[in-house]
Amino acid sequence: MNDDNENSEEEEPHKDVYFSKLHNVDLTRFNLKGRILDIGGGGEGVIGQFAGAQVIAIDPSEKELREAPGDCLKIIMNGKDLKFLDETFDTITVFFTMMYMQMPDHLHVFKEMHRVLKPNGELFLWDLTIPDKPETDKKFYAIKLEIDIGDKKISTGYGTKWGKKFNLEHYIDLGKKVGFDITERQVNGETFFIKFKKD
Repeated sequence: MNDDNENSEEEEPHKDVYFSKLHNVDLTRFNLKGRILDIGGGGEGVIGQFAGAQVIAIDPSEKELREAPGDCLKIIMNGKDLKFLDETFDTITVFFTMMYMQMPDHLHVFKEMHRVLKPNGELFLWDLTIPDKPETDKKFYAIKLEIDIGDKKISTGYGTKWGKKFNLEHYIDLGKKVGFDITERQVNGETFFIKFKKD
């Protein structure tokens, strides 16, 4: 899921990571329809585990894709340059992935997602707000997650470097800029969820 070669919390010694409190995500409340493109679907492969064969998971890292469990189709690909025809997917998911991309790439990724999504298709985005750095020498900020996918719960975490100013409003602005409607938003502590719809 890592587009700019920064390390996730699992790849860094825990002594360098400042952990937030545990957050819970209940995927069972979401209805992911039709053919699903999962951007950054390597690593834990949460969406692939949840929706199985409906999912085409892409990630620029072959290693991350090989590690991902589940029986979805896995393709080495970067979200900035989707090798799919226009209006290919019913649903797109971005599960705690945008934080690993460089800010200048965000708008292009949103344009690409809008392009490959069918009319009336939906984009589901989960991510976190990086808070201001407290008094600490730890280099990374991370959250611990417990994710309910129905038949089991996945315990994992996601983290990145301090200083990134990505938040819910940043992604809402990007979505509106490329033509998405915002149909749902939810904040849970440092994490948030946004659902977008393409007209």
